[in-house]
Amino acid sequence: MAPMKRQRATVSAKDAVKSRCALVKKGVEHAHEVEDRVKQMLSSTLALTAGTPKADRHPFNERFVAMVEQVLGGEQARLTNDVASKEAAFSELSPEKPAREAAVEAAKAVAAEQKAALDAAKQAVSDVAATVKEAAAALGAAQKAQHSGDEELESVSGLKTKLEAVFAESFTPLMEGLVDADGTAEKVKAIMSAGKSFGFDSSLMSTAVQVLQKPAAERGTFDATCFDAVRDSFTGGIAKFDAQLVEGAPAKAERASAVESAAAALAAAEASQVDLREKAAAAKDAKAAADAAAKASAKSLGDFMPDLKAAGDALDAAKEGLQSFVDGPHAAFNELKEFKEGDFDPKPEPEPVVESPSKVARIDVAPVAEEAVQA
Repeated sequence: MAPMKRQRATVSAKDAVKSRCALVKKGVEHAHEVEDRVKQMLSSTLALTAGTPKADRHPFNERFVAMVEQVLGGEQARLTNDVASKEAAFSELSPEKPAREAAVEAAKAVAAEQKAALDAAKQAVSDVAATVKEAAAALGAAQKAQHSGDEELESVSGLKTKLEAVFAESFTPLMEGLVDADGTAEKVKAIMSAGKSFGFDSSLMSTAVQVLQKPAAERGTFDATCFDAVRDSFTGGIAKFDAQLVEGAPAKAERASAVESAAAALAAAEASQVDLREKAAAAKDAKAAADAAAKASAKSLGDFMPDLKAAGDALDAAKEGLQSFVDGPHAAFNELKEFKEGDFDPKPEPEPVVESPSKVARIDVAPVAEEAVQA
């Protein structure tokens, strides 16, 4: 039995060395910056170099072991540098994520503010349009009231002007004797027409028609009195019209002021409308710019995330590759580098304990005896 156990142990030790040589070979074959012929030479001789106990190695083979150690050390250094490089790249990108996320949120906030500003500007344009409409209606009403109120005063003013013209152009020349015989009839006719139109005393005018036709040299005291009475009718009529104009002047001025104020209000509303439309257009442009900026920041974040993920994945892969190398080829080589005969022999399993037949009998009988006692 003993020789068989020794044979199994030897086979197990060979397998352990062989598996470790396979790991070392894999590490050598995957080493960068090493010529293929060197890899081939070291890999193909591993069984005679690192795979042979140190005490049994030829000095030449020991040199190969040193070369393998150098190759694996270089590869580990490369993998370590690769991890450091990828860590630096990932560390450089990592702070960008919160910065870009903050930029996206800030751009969204600005876009929301610009939208609110545009909505407010649109509402202001709508409100001022109503104000302009109301101001225009108010001006129209004021102008209508002015026209209606001033119409009577304008009529009075026209009547006064007409009466003053007859007085100045017809009555005064006759009274002063400045009209020749040919022109007298026409002027008398104008005076009589004015007397009728303006309500002069009819009896006076009946008497005056004869007096007015007399030449100044033929007039007597009665004629002078009659002329004075007709003159007083003219001046009285004119004074009456003046009184009416004076009485209506404040209301006329008030109506004119109302029209002026309404026109000013309309002009102000229209100017405000122009200004608010310009502001609304500017707000529209600002919103468009803010929306574009928000879209660009979102795109920047979206474009950045794959780069960050790629950098993270590359770092994870590099760390995994380094750890796999350390735990695999490097650890296997360290175990082979100085190993001696018997290092990889499996520990013998403990022999199973065989109980004596009498002890087994006692163990089996004990529960039965205990039950009989209890009964």
